[in-house]
Amino acid sequence: MEKRSIYSWKNNLLGNKSKLYNNDTLIGSLESNDWTLDANVSIRSDQYSFKNKGLFNPYTEIRNKQGELIGDIEYNNWTGGATISLIDKKYKWSTRNMWMSAWKIEDEQGQIVEVSPSVMGNGGTIESIENSELLLSISLYLQKRVAVMYSMIALIPIFALLLF
Repeated sequence: MEKRSIYSWKNNLLGNKSKLYNNDTLIGSLESNDWTLDANVSIRSDQYSFKNKGLFNPYTEIRNKQGELIGDIEYNNWTGGATISLIDKKYKWSTRNMWMSAWKIEDEQGQIVEVSPSVMGNGGTIESIENSELLLSISLYLQKRVAVMYSMIALIPIFALLLF
């Protein structure tokens, strides 16, 4: 039986900073720019930057603390899912339910990471069977990206009303 690790994150009031905990011990953080969807994640001694590229066919570059490209994320705009390509492996990011309120990362063998935001959207949990700072960083980044994208979609009717 595989061992699962459970992590939790909490967002600051503005939502641009998140702190990652394991058993109430701070192990990492995410700082993001919601307008560009870029972010920097630090977990223990590892650091990763996520740089969003492209307008009509968006993808995100993943770089390590030395600035080396170690992977990318390509998005499927119709499903909200994504393909995560790392140097040595590919993963799929997809929803765990039809309400798109929980997410998962899986490889060819099955589910590795489960991401469950809280109802209030100010935090949540990440459950992982792989003890990988990189996969934790990707999970934290993707849940943040989903939250920002939902927020932007929610603002479209307001902007439409203001224009007319």
